[in-house]
Amino acid sequence: MKTLYQRFSGVLAVVLVLFSAPWATCGTVILKKAFVEKYKDRATIDATFLVDHAHKKPNAPAKDGDMHVAGRAPKEVGLPMVAEVINAARTQEQTAVNRIHAVEGNGTPVPISGAWRLWFEHPANSQTQFDTFPVAGNTNPDHSFEIHPITKFDSNDLSTSFQPIPGFEPYAASKAFTSYERLTFTVSATSTAIVLTAKKSGYNYTQFRITLKGNPKKLDDGGFAVLADVFDTDSKETEDSIAENVRMIFVPDTPPLQQLVSSKLGDGDSLNVIGIPRLNLNAIFGFVSAGSGRPATRKLPYEMIIIAVTK
Repeated sequence: MKTLYQRFSGVLAVVLVLFSAPWATCGTVILKKAFVEKYKDRATIDATFLVDHAHKKPNAPAKDGDMHVAGRAPKEVGLPMVAEVINAARTQEQTAVNRIHAVEGNGTPVPISGAWRLWFEHPANSQTQFDTFPVAGNTNPDHSFEIHPITKFDSNDLSTSFQPIPGFEPYAASKAFTSYERLTFTVSATSTAIVLTAKKSGYNYTQFRITLKGNPKKLDDGGFAVLADVFDTDSKETEDSIAENVRMIFVPDTPPLQQLVSSKLGDGDSLNVIGIPRLNLNAIFGFVSAGSGRPATRKLPYEMIIIAVTK
């Protein structure tokens, strides 16, 4: 019986022929269509996680303050992956950090929750969901899937870590969103899977101002999504937006979502935030549902996970 990868060999061959020169640094991820449908309107994912490698200590706050954890969630994710604790140097996160080290490399399955994140920051040439793959050899294997940020590790609640990172300078909106807006990808599909191919991309943490377009809508997991126009944080109200109608994702039980709800923010309201980009699976599912499944190249649909509200 052919593997999912073999069934897509023809599609991948077409992609490589068409884009071999300009897409030399691209990566491909083949996802189960059912997975995309399940998570397209969720902020988060819950999984059982095996920790293979973890940073000995969190990054210095000036270098983003994260703690990288490479591991596996064979049942729920089925891809090489990394999970990240943000603001990991805070004393409030120390118990979770200690627990990560306690289960590192010993095969202990641990429940984990957090924002799912598909992004081509560290892509492999090709990865197929739920195919067999080797255990990571370090804390940063080739991967396109992350749980970033983690909201819960085992019994440790990390939702309050969604705060500005002291001493860290995020990218300016004018720089990061200009890059996001230029990204393209190739998408194709069968009845059971979706193939995504895109160039390596970056600009993790970005600081920006949003002006909401409409009212926030509740997601399937209790998070919220809202479309917004994007501006530099220090821009004037009369300046043109850098990006328009970008979907903003607010994660359940985190300070950014609590502020969104408690302040009753809606159409026309503004908020200064820090966010990280991920693929917009809702838009991607819409593309393949409306199309023939043949390879098509178009603007990369992205959305922003809001990790902090700033002044």
